[in-house]
Amino acid sequence: MPSKEHKKAIDQGKDLFKEKMKISYKGPVDERILTVFGDYISSIDESYRNQGKKLFKIFFELAENLSSYSSEKVWLDSKNKSVGVGALILKENDSDFMLIAGNPVFDENIIPVIEKCEYINSLDRESLRKYKREERRRTPSARGNAHIGLIQIALTSANPLDIEITQVAENISYLSIAVKIDK
Repeated sequence: MPSKEHKKAIDQGKDLFKEKMKISYKGPVDERILTVFGDYISSIDESYRNQGKKLFKIFFELAENLSSYSSEKVWLDSKNKSVGVGALILKENDSDFMLIAGNPVFDENIIPVIEKCEYINSLDRESLRKYKREERRRTPSARGNAHIGLIQIALTSANPLDIEITQVAENISYLSIAVKIDK
């Protein structure tokens, strides 16, 4: 008979299979993980070919943000570098796919991301394209931590960026960004 702790973990695992979860991962995000997930996303049912391309682009933008900006890092001796730790989820619903990326972030970096997402969500498609061109002309230091990738995600998905922030420790919050891709 499993302990209460093991029973809870088993139940959480079963719950994942009740949903139409395509990918669920938590850990370091490096090239190997990106390759495996990228290959899987590329193989999504041919009837969703255009969505598969969008999923692929958005997945890599979210994963890159996660690896670069996570406050939790893991040192990879084989690569002689550190990479960010976080969670990546791909769900399929009847009318859409949902990509979700989450990671711990230092609180001082949260406000610029919130403001950037709110601004991006306030723009129509043409304004987003103009904003992206303007941002590309600025130097990386002038752009700050919030980057062009979020603009590209909104353009590619044609849907708003859903963000959620939860305080997890002193000076650290968990940032989740969810993006819907219509079928």
